[in-house]
Amino acid sequence: MQPDQRIGNTTLVDQSYWDRSYADMAPTVAPPGDAVRTWLETHIPRPSGEQHVLEVGCFPGRYLGVLGQLGYTVHGIDLTPAVSRMKPGLDALGLRTGDFHEADFLSFEPGRRYDVVCSFGFIEHFQDWAAVLRKHAALVAPGGQIIIETPNFRGAVQQLFHRWLDAENLKRHNLAAMVPEAWADVLRAEGFTVERAGYFGPFDFWHDSGGSGLGRRVGFGLLRLISPLLKRLPEGSATWSPYAGLIAHKR
Repeated sequence: MQPDQRIGNTTLVDQSYWDRSYADMAPTVAPPGDAVRTWLETHIPRPSGEQHVLEVGCFPGRYLGVLGQLGYTVHGIDLTPAVSRMKPGLDALGLRTGDFHEADFLSFEPGRRYDVVCSFGFIEHFQDWAAVLRKHAALVAPGGQIIIETPNFRGAVQQLFHRWLDAENLKRHNLAAMVPEAWADVLRAEGFTVERAGYFGPFDFWHDSGGSGLGRRVGFGLLRLISPLLKRLPEGSATWSPYAGLIAHKR
């Protein structure tokens, strides 16, 4: 799914971390009720005729599969060898599949453009996220769409709990890259019309750090106590919503 330090753009995660994470994982599709899936199904129309989508950092395909279920032909690129499992895995789910590449994204030249280029949890692993976003933009066909999503670890409530309970995972993410309006500025300069750029989803907290200790037990206890209250807050807040997203069209 994610970037590597060979890519020529400073990243925060060594590729071996992802390769280990994906060693025994199969391609999968996010289930109904998943917040990012709901966001896509709400705002991305079904294709008119044959249309093609490329996901950057595609493994394991949780949201690429959602776009495939909407009717798009799905393609992907990733640096992990696990990407070789994508086409047979998505074929087995009855989706229309195209090409899947094990390659360095910033030097990737597929010889074509796509109706949709997307990434989910990708650009925030780079220091120079804007250069990565411009590469996405260059692969979008005229009239096509770009879809970008990252977690929102930057918001005050989200950041508090990640710093407290998820510090190792937090280090793998560039908080400066989690600003949808900044993405919008980059894409407008690349000839895009931005349809939406903001935060979404009811409060949720996911973490990827091990460890124990009294501090973590207290923190997770507090989180369990207040999560029902936070989930009742309005969605779309930069402070507590768990996801950042953008959808734009290329003029």
